[in-house]
Amino acid sequence: MRKLIPTLLTLILPFVALSKVDSLIVLNNSDTVYIEMTPLQEKAFDHVVEKSQTLFSIAKFYGLKVVDLFYYNPDLEKKSLSIGTTIKIPMPTKGIIRQRGDKFDLRKYVPVCYVVQPKDNLYKIAKTWFKVPIDTLIERNNMPSPGIHIGQTLHIGWMRKTGIPATYRKFRGQPIDKKNQKLARQYQQASEVKRERKEHGVAYWQDVGVKSVDLYALHRQAPLNSIIAITNPMTRRTVYAKVIGPIPETVHNKDVVAVISSRVAKLLGAKDQRAYVKLRYLK
Repeated sequence: MRKLIPTLLTLILPFVALSKVDSLIVLNNSDTVYIEMTPLQEKAFDHVVEKSQTLFSIAKFYGLKVVDLFYYNPDLEKKSLSIGTTIKIPMPTKGIIRQRGDKFDLRKYVPVCYVVQPKDNLYKIAKTWFKVPIDTLIERNNMPSPGIHIGQTLHIGWMRKTGIPATYRKFRGQPIDKKNQKLARQYQQASEVKRERKEHGVAYWQDVGVKSVDLYALHRQAPLNSIIAITNPMTRRTVYAKVIGPIPETVHNKDVVAVISSRVAKLLGAKDQRAYVKLRYLK
């Protein structure tokens, strides 16, 4: 089995090594797809680029559009594709075959696995993330009991060697992505009648407060309920957030231009609780 390596971005798991046959990307018999949950609760894995592969062929194989690859891999927009480049691929639940029917042909599939992480439990893995009966997962992995341990590899199901059909991605993007796009449209509409102002500095975030699971922010000058655009220069990602109040002056210094929810921080790709950002708002 080929060596698997993890990436640093949003905890995406070890890659699936692919080959190119007759101009089509196909999975090899020795490949295993390792899935990991991202901080935004998305299932994903890594594809490592091989000779003659293009963004178009990779996107098509996984049922995506090239613009989707750019969203999940913002660095792709500023560098040329080369052999060995790691590309993050979101995995729809439907892309994982979890039950073997009477006509199931193992030769047409490769295993899909998940490596247990801290704070995981079998119920969350089976029922919440992968929609697999707990008893099925226990039997499939020859587990003597429902107990699991960190680093344990669980066989979840299988993926087709021919890739992921685009029809499996009927609802492109996650709900939070759609909300970000909606806020972006609202910002653009408001910019037609209001003046845009710019600033830069530190965005501070934490996992509690400021409605951490949604796209919210605190800002000194932007009107209440208005939309601000926050850009991380390192990842080149822009996230739009709704202003729910001013920044408490007694808590944060002047270098903090925004207090953002943890969801905003994660979409921006911020790794530390204090991240340098560029910010735009309307007034």
